[in-house]
Amino acid sequence: MILADSLYYKKFKLYCKPAEGRNCIADEHYLPTLFNMVDPGGISNWSVTHVDWSEGKWHPRSYSADDVTYDLLKNITTTDENFHVTSDDKKLVMQKPCLWNGSKRPCYLFARKFNPEALDNLLKLFTSYTSV
Repeated sequence: MILADSLYYKKFKLYCKPAEGRNCIADEHYLPTLFNMVDPGGISNWSVTHVDWSEGKWHPRSYSADDVTYDLLKNITTTDENFHVTSDDKKLVMQKPCLWNGSKRPCYLFARKFNPEALDNLLKLFTSYTSV
């Protein structure tokens, strides 16, 4: 499907470029947009990856070894609502429950961004951690 796409990729290549006040990164936005256009009901309507953008930079916060705690994992794995702020001038906040087959469930299957030195702490916590 992706290899056969000649229409949407060209649009992304021409117009989806980072600029002041605009966060359009082709490799991060192209696939979700294409999948939604092909099968809007077949994908989740939120990111399944937890990312901390609170620092307001081009890259998300990187978790260090000291950041990796039981409480961090609990916060990530129990989040069951998606918050989105629109990118237009209105900056509307939208809040929706994360639903899997009609049931409210935790939103995130993955998390990023962890520094390499956080690995040992992650492995220690995961050996005794259970979610939902």
